Amino acid sequence: MASIIDRRAAIDEKATLGQNVKVGPFAVIEGDVTLEDDCVVGPHAYLTGHTRIGRGTIIHTGAIIGDAPQDLHYHGEKSYTEIGENCIIREYVTIHRGTEEDSCTKVGNNVMLMAFSHLGHNCLIGDNVVIANATLLAGRVQVERNAFISAGCMVHQFARIGRLAMVGGGSAVVQDVPPFCMMQEKCIQGLNAVGLRRANWSAEASDAIKSAVKIYFFAGLNRMNAVAQIRAEVPLLPEVEEFIAFVETTKRGITSGRPARHTAAIRDSE
Repeated sequence: MASIIDRRAAIDEKATLGQNVKVGPFAVIEGDVTLEDDCVVGPHAYLTGHTRIGRGTIIHTGAIIGDAPQDLHYHGEKSYTEIGENCIIREYVTIHRGTEEDSCTKVGNNVMLMAFSHLGHNCLIGDNVVIANATLLAGRVQVERNAFISAGCMVHQFARIGRLAMVGGGSAVVQDVPPFCMMQEKCIQGLNAVGLRRANWSAEASDAIKSAVKIYFFAGLNRMNAVAQIRAEVPLLPEVEEFIAFVETTKRGITSGRPARHTAAIRDSE
């Protein structure tokens, strides 16, 4: 199908548009931007830099994608922004390109970025991630697939958020949040039980990772001893090995568990 481009949009001759692309009034597409088939660009959106937008992605009003990083080390190097397929990028989202030459800010497939959220330079966002309204990710943050970050969160540069983790609203994330965990009120509360149920995990996998999380965060052990106890006592299913690999490779440290006085309140349903 032919594309529908509003006559009030401004599109650079260097840009490449696929089939059935829709571009709203006063949108600006500047430079080496590629929009694959079935993309939608809303009014007043601004796409720039060396940017590729995957098929079926919808960009709402006022979003800015591929602009220069907010990094004093950046001096015009050629860097990139890649957005996957079937993403939803809501109003006034900002996504900045990489800093170093040939580096990239990358968003996976089926990602939802809600209104006013921000991805700093060199962020890596996995498939099926949801980042809610007004959440701000500093440069080089990694969010693994199927994670959920609630509204109004701030994530420190270089921090990692693991697969199927959930971060509660208003959180400040300054250290890594391991996969399958729930972070709220500055600490790990336990397992992201709702997320695992929605992912249709087996009872065996859920029980194993619940045991691993309880040992690591709530048994009063340091990292090395906690990992050793997990390996000794918990079935080493792929999910448990993934959890161990994440905590063993941290550079910023792991977000701590909630204080000991609360551990008695951990429910069996977690």
